[in-house]
Amino acid sequence: MPEPAGAPTAYHTELNGARAIAIWLVVLQHWIAPPVMMGEMGRQILFVLSGYLISSIVWEKQAYPGAPGNWRQRLGTFYLRRVLRIIPPYYCTLALSALLPLATVQEYPAWFMLPVANQLFYHLQRWGEGCGHLWTLAVEEQFYLIWPLLLAFVGQRWRWLLLVGIAGLAFRIGWGLLVTSGFLLVLLPSSLDLFTAGTLLRLFEKSGQLEQWVRGWHVLLAWAVWWTLWALLHNYHGGATWLMVFPAVGAVAASLTLGWLLCYPAAARRLGLVHPVLLWVGKRSFGVYLYHLMLPVLWQRVVFKLCAAGSEWRVLLLKPLPTVLVLIPLLLLITAASWRFVEEPLSQFKRYLTYSPIRAKQASARS
Repeated sequence: MPEPAGAPTAYHTELNGARAIAIWLVVLQHWIAPPVMMGEMGRQILFVLSGYLISSIVWEKQAYPGAPGNWRQRLGTFYLRRVLRIIPPYYCTLALSALLPLATVQEYPAWFMLPVANQLFYHLQRWGEGCGHLWTLAVEEQFYLIWPLLLAFVGQRWRWLLLVGIAGLAFRIGWGLLVTSGFLLVLLPSSLDLFTAGTLLRLFEKSGQLEQWVRGWHVLLAWAVWWTLWALLHNYHGGATWLMVFPAVGAVAASLTLGWLLCYPAAARRLGLVHPVLLWVGKRSFGVYLYHLMLPVLWQRVVFKLCAAGSEWRVLLLKPLPTVLVLIPLLLLITAASWRFVEEPLSQFKRYLTYSPIRAKQASARS
């Protein structure tokens, strides 16, 4: 058993750099719609990273039902800190969406306020204008809600966790074949293998075996398999087969990638993952993600307003390169403002939301 997963988690600067790259893979996918699937690579890395970080907190702080001592206080603190981190910036995004206005947010406000946007898009079987990315935030928040409860049940038994991951694959196959493959990935169970991969990464992080599994060539091979499957399957049966299988392969590839960064931080530094620009963006990546998809809608409306229909200027300004050149500085400006006036003050306030201390006897009894 690779104990102790509840040991204090070291701060890994290189993960902020990886987060920044993953976020921008998603952003560029949404902005310029390249012929290859970059965005899903980024999303899978982000989901696996969430599994790693949230499981680290739950185990380190013993914030799960049945933990020794005052677990109710610690679990409540975990939820409050998550709400404080996520909800206020998210509601700022909804406010801006209402001002634009974005049609889907205006038509279905309750689905976004709760938030259960993933369920809305599954129900509609279509994306919303400038707000389609909010399904991942809904899935993340649902994950935050259930994961401490699940970890209380399965503990640190890696075989049980592996079964949870397999359940994600089984759900996608079963739901896709028996119900529908349409918008299958927006449902929380479809991402269980991604979140579980991050949890297993945390569980095995302190074991000597991890370094053997996360060699650089393993990472390259895993992503090569992922891309090969994409090339073979993304058009097969309308992409349904690809939807069922690729998150499982992506979970392996993303966990190997993050594990490699954890075990070989010097390699991460050589790749530039601790460059100040990447670290700045990585720290503010939540804001980048929140606001990025409404900006193309805003830009399109401005261009349509200023340029006559069919004009060369309208065609030129809506091409990918001008769009990116205009939107990148705008997005970074909005992100910086969100961090300065909303996220950073809230982060400072979290120091008042402390976890109940874990007694030495409790910690030793657990390990």
